[in-house]
Amino acid sequence: MLIERRRLARTRVAQPARLLVDNAGLIHDCIVDNLNTLGACIDFNATPLAGLPSSFNVTFDNCRSYWRCDVIWQNPEVRRVGVTWKNA
Repeated sequence: MLIERRRLARTRVAQPARLLVDNAGLIHDCIVDNLNTLGACIDFNATPLAGLPSSFNVTFDNCRSYWRCDVIWQNPEVRRVGVTWKNA
């Protein structure tokens, strides 16, 4: 049985997004599976997690605005990461 440790419940959104890596010019398509005001779970369908930095930006609106993230967990087998919004 999975024990829920989040401070706030998450809302399922399945929202397409893009991850932008600072100083590398890399952009990865991803899906924000669920989120709340403190963080999110991000799914990287075809992108390997090897080399994923511990901080990056996510955009939901084709690079008009950005959300700064810090990785708090990752599961390379299913290509998912949990992030907290920076300064959240």
